[in-house]
Amino acid sequence: SVVNVFAFTHAFMGDFKWDTFLIDPIMFIMWSFVAISILLWGRGVFCGWLCPFGALQELINEAARALKIKQYELPWAVHERLWAVKYIILLALFAISLDSIATAEKFAEVEPFKTAITLHFMREWSFVLYAVILLVINIFTRKVYCRYICPLGAALAIPTQLRLFDWLKRRKECGTPCQLCAVECEVQAIHPDGRIDPNECHHCLDCQVTYYNDNRCPPLVAKKKRRERTKAAPDAGKPQIIPAVELDAST
Repeated sequence: SVVNVFAFTHAFMGDFKWDTFLIDPIMFIMWSFVAISILLWGRGVFCGWLCPFGALQELINEAARALKIKQYELPWAVHERLWAVKYIILLALFAISLDSIATAEKFAEVEPFKTAITLHFMREWSFVLYAVILLVINIFTRKVYCRYICPLGAALAIPTQLRLFDWLKRRKECGTPCQLCAVECEVQAIHPDGRIDPNECHHCLDCQVTYYNDNRCPPLVAKKKRRERTKAAPDAGKPQIIPAVELDAST
């Protein structure tokens, strides 16, 4: 929960004590791993591979796709502006936490983790309805909550700017003219100009699979075809040898 991030932040701002964090060793180990992975690669490791609500959304959306349910994507201009919503929610919750962590925890119910994952939807109907609405929307477009609402994702995106490795490969053709990866990115983390936004990337690695596939990546496909044409074409630089024909002396 984003409340854990606020607790860490307040601890570092005030009287930091290791005892506070070692009360729950499993939680401490998990958050230590998340912190290290963010500094190495960015938020995508947690958001794409560890978040349980994110995994639930993935499963539901994959099932919807298997059932051929039509998928929708927002226009890029709208999608890009909606990114700001999760940061506004994060700032509002952080401001509340400065007065009271307990109050911030109540408002942090904007996160459906507790309802869907911890309590398995066994709580008041209003919380259940909220979580179900998010999951129903997710049937038609992938990870709406993660992309536009999640304050925890917003909090993890901030230190992503300090990551040590920018390891996702791109080509000079990415964006201009090639738009394949941008079109295929299911969380729309690739800008029309080909740049991958580390604050939004969930490290699904689909673009990297395409990057190395010479049957899918358009620049590689073009290069492969040129190579095959060169190999198949006769070498114009060499003189053509005409086979000798033996003539019958009687003719």
